[in-house]
Amino acid sequence: MTKILRSILIALLISSSPALAKTKGEVWRYEGPRIGIDISRFLLPVMTTANRTGWELQADIPYKGNLFPTFETGMQWFDDKHDAFQYKNSGAYGRLGVDMSIVKFESLKDHDFMFVGFRYGYAIFNQQTDSIKSSNYWGSRITSLDRHPMSAHWGELVFGMKGELLPNFFFGWSLRAKFPLVVTNDQNIKPYIIPGLGKTGNGTPFDFSITVSYRFPIFKTKTIPKPISIGGAKHPGLNEDTDPNSQDFGGSGGGGGYNRGR
Repeated sequence: MTKILRSILIALLISSSPALAKTKGEVWRYEGPRIGIDISRFLLPVMTTANRTGWELQADIPYKGNLFPTFETGMQWFDDKHDAFQYKNSGAYGRLGVDMSIVKFESLKDHDFMFVGFRYGYAIFNQQTDSIKSSNYWGSRITSLDRHPMSAHWGELVFGMKGELLPNFFFGWSLRAKFPLVVTNDQNIKPYIIPGLGKTGNGTPFDFSITVSYRFPIFKTKTIPKPISIGGAKHPGLNEDTDPNSQDFGGSGGGGGYNRGR
């Protein structure tokens, strides 16, 4: 009887070992909000002749795997001193927008992506001009323009990429073309620079960012995000009827839905 029980126990262990190995080696795709900092803002003092400093935080969250609603906020201080005047400008800004991945994810563990996106930006800031030196027939004098509160609205087109260097840690960069929409009028002097937008005297301002960010792996799924189809066209090689990975993030049924964290 003991031998029979021992044989049954061994058989059960052998039959269950593949399932145990499968569970232990099970692969999930983890997603969640990502928060980072733009380290290029700390390079401004060495890239410009004026005293320009600032910081910027960025955050995004995945939506259906390929769309990333994004929020960015920061502050900037600018002090440009010349022989004839000293111009000062400081303020805060924010941007709202969305990024769209334009490459196909190859596996559940593949989180590297290239994207295009857009932003709407808004800034509130102050500017003033001190030590304005002027000369005429009667001699020389020094005047100043008082601090003037201002605001600005603009749009941005963005292109960039983000790559996962370590689990949940990302490094990325982006290039931006910016389009001023509405800027408060100052009768004395046009804003030379606007926080979050950049210099205003060069037509369409261009900018770049370099980010280091961390993703909070709150959700997990068994589904690889399906490439976004434009104009209703299907992605080559994918068949929604036969491809088990054709469901969107957040879908119902099967393993396609999100599950709460690890």
